[in-house]
Amino acid sequence: MPNFLLVRSSDHLLLGVSWSGLTVAETRPDGMPVLRATGEDARLVVSFPPQHVAEETSPAGQLPPAKTTASGTLVPVWKGMLSGPSRIAFALPQGTPLVPTVDGILQAMGRGRPIPADTAVELPWRMVFALQDHQGGQDITSDHPVLPLTVAGVSGLWRACLRASRREPGTPVQDASLALHAVNPATTQSPDPPFSVPLGQVGRERLAVNATPARPARATRLELSALGGTLTAAGRWDSFQWEHDAVLGRDVRVRMETSGVLYPLGHRARYVEFSERVFDPSAGHAAVLRSTFVLTVTEPVRRPPPDGPVARAFPFGDVEITTLVYGGLVGDGWQSFTDPATGQTHLGAYFKPVFADGNRTVEFPVRCAAPKGDVRFAIPLLFVADVAKPGFTSLTHPGLAQHLGTVLTPQSVRLPGIPIDLVRSAAPRDGDVHEVHGITVGGTLHATGYRPVLTGLDVRLPALRTLLGMDEPRRVEFTPEYVSQGASHDLVLKLDPPVDIDFVGKSDRSGGLVAPRFTTDAVSRDLGPVNSAARPAPGTGTIDPALLFPREATLLGFPLSDLVTGLKKPPTVISQLVPGRPPAARMVWNDVPLKASGPFRPDDGSTLDLTVTASADGTDTLCEVTDFALVLPSPSTPLLKVRFASMTFTQKSGGPPSIALKDTEVEFLGVLQLLQELGEAVDLADLDPEIEVSPDKLVASYSLPLPSVTAGAFVMANLEVSTEIAVPFDGKPVSVAFGFASRENPFTLTVLMFGGRGYLELELDHRGLRRLEAALEFGAMLAVDFVVARGEVHAFGGIRFELTDGEVTLTGYLRIGGCVEVLGLISVSVELCISLAYQSATKALVGRATLVIEVDFTLFSASVELDSGTWTLAGGGSADPADPAPPGPPAPDEGLARWRAYQAAFAPL
Repeated sequence: MPNFLLVRSSDHLLLGVSWSGLTVAETRPDGMPVLRATGEDARLVVSFPPQHVAEETSPAGQLPPAKTTASGTLVPVWKGMLSGPSRIAFALPQGTPLVPTVDGILQAMGRGRPIPADTAVELPWRMVFALQDHQGGQDITSDHPVLPLTVAGVSGLWRACLRASRREPGTPVQDASLALHAVNPATTQSPDPPFSVPLGQVGRERLAVNATPARPARATRLELSALGGTLTAAGRWDSFQWEHDAVLGRDVRVRMETSGVLYPLGHRARYVEFSERVFDPSAGHAAVLRSTFVLTVTEPVRRPPPDGPVARAFPFGDVEITTLVYGGLVGDGWQSFTDPATGQTHLGAYFKPVFADGNRTVEFPVRCAAPKGDVRFAIPLLFVADVAKPGFTSLTHPGLAQHLGTVLTPQSVRLPGIPIDLVRSAAPRDGDVHEVHGITVGGTLHATGYRPVLTGLDVRLPALRTLLGMDEPRRVEFTPEYVSQGASHDLVLKLDPPVDIDFVGKSDRSGGLVAPRFTTDAVSRDLGPVNSAARPAPGTGTIDPALLFPREATLLGFPLSDLVTGLKKPPTVISQLVPGRPPAARMVWNDVPLKASGPFRPDDGSTLDLTVTASADGTDTLCEVTDFALVLPSPSTPLLKVRFASMTFTQKSGGPPSIALKDTEVEFLGVLQLLQELGEAVDLADLDPEIEVSPDKLVASYSLPLPSVTAGAFVMANLEVSTEIAVPFDGKPVSVAFGFASRENPFTLTVLMFGGRGYLELELDHRGLRRLEAALEFGAMLAVDFVVARGEVHAFGGIRFELTDGEVTLTGYLRIGGCVEVLGLISVSVELCISLAYQSATKALVGRATLVIEVDFTLFSASVELDSGTWTLAGGGSADPADPAPPGPPAPDEGLARWRAYQAAFAPL
């Protein structure tokens, strides 16, 4: 604390004074003592009142709250806060006199030299500087008047102007700038007042870190007075620049420039905070401080790092920020970082650029170079300041990098379906390029600084869209193995969640004969979507089909997992992206060896081959199964064996699908061996099938008519042999139907006066005999004519057996009747029809009888029909309790009533 206060009102001199190392040497005649420096440690300490006012600053056009004046007028009022006092300690050479008067103390100040260690000037607010010592020949003096400077009766303000001079050997004294270095960090880190100031806490912290004795700031003007200090100073360091102009304690111009990088892209940038006193019309032309904040990208293009995990996780070349200057930002967004390892807090480590207009986050437009074309998007970034001080460097500190990842979480960016080469290999493959509809950009710390990485992608798999109609984007990310190992690892992407590739019920899209289904959780460069759990086993190089295919996946209706053997790779589903053209898809699964399972009996070398190519030009499909036989219903109970040299499903662009059967042989077995001889007479291999395609299946049918056979009284005609092979598209098994004639076109058989017709049809699949239907009708007719009378009598009977899905239907009928006509005057006809049916559902044999009698006289005719209704002859247990039992035969009384009604019709005769 000063011991004395010097006050001189004429030129506003106001100083606090204290001294040490001085003794009274003599007394002047006026009684005033004269002190002299008696040793090397004599000093004079002069204290100044506050030299700076921290004034409120604001963006242009913004006004603070208004206050009401005494006249009732509302005027805006900007806030302010005074700094603390400043002091200069002067070293007095031995023998220097000091008279304890205003003039004597000012003269002693002029003879002394400022002591840097004991000098502390708080200018600007809460920024305390010390003067650099006189190393290298630099000399610091205080240039101030001892007496008031008065002109025309007006005295000027007293000021102490600190000057530096440098004397080089053999040269005159030259003026030099004052070297300033920061002291008292506790004052520097004082919290800001409750309003914005040009040099805030973050700026003071930055200035204190950089303005060290080794690299001080420079002041070309430093004056202290009772009304405040005047300062013109600047400091330029590698990562921070500071310029400050203040007059009489009030800021005129303050500029700070902070270097840093943009996280996570890592581009170099600089952030300028500029405050200037202007006469603002919006503030009534008052001279107020206005601030602007500008971010400028100084490294527009950043080259990719060398090949490695970080380069693989961001598959682009040069990354360019296309807009370089961003003005009109909010200026109070600096955020601090506390190092979890040391607990030390670092002020102003980073901030998120935000526009003051609407408080909108700045989104930086980015162009990423890619082999298939540039990728453009816009994302928010963080500005991370270059901060380097003992124990902490912001741009290489892993704790800060991890913290930034939580502040700016990975940003999702929508893209318009751009083909991107995600591998960028020197040996490209079709599975390297994907149709990307979105990316999620995160960041990581690399030896070359912050680098972006893709933490996720939204991709559409055109192969699945083209083949299965699955068009929604899929969420994927790079597999850790690919990121660490590079293109040598085949699985590039991991699907989350997994995708079910399912051709069950859609086998017309996968070659008709085969309906693959498997879950894919990864994308291979060579194979497309695959199941990572179903990889070739170590040592064998084969895949367990049971791990890849569920039971629903089929070949010819049989589970694929039962038929496939020695499997080296799953079906390959690859998208082919060509710029300027719609995507193409290709599914290939060739030379797949097959083994025996159930009714499927392959020969040695039996294989499955599948190729589906879909593009803008159309879709071509080829599926072929070679060298196999179907033994139906099973090898343990064989009834029918159909052997194929090959079964080929093809479909060309714009045309209908077709199926070709090569060298087909049919062999009847078991109880159907009686048909073998006829089957051997039918060479189906020489016939072309008739192909019928519907939305749910493809049917190939053979039909061979046979000539009529006559042997004496035996005649067999209209005989046709047919075979039908049905290939469903809904996952149901392949079925084979064989028939002699058909219900629609039965064969005829006559022996003398007896004649009839019939047919036999059967259908089998791997589950067994699915349908067996046979029918035979027979009968005879005899007619006589004796001129005066003629007549005929006939009898017909038939039986039909049908087995469908385990249910048996057996029906039969008998028709007996005749007609007599006498002289054309009278005719009588009688027709009796009896039908029987066995119902397997109710386990009942039911019957029905109908009698029709018709009499025709010349003047009268009548007809009577008697119907017994349906009655149960045997059985009758309903399979479903809700089904009513069939009615029994008519009651006796009802039949008697009908007979009497019949008699009454003849009563008039």
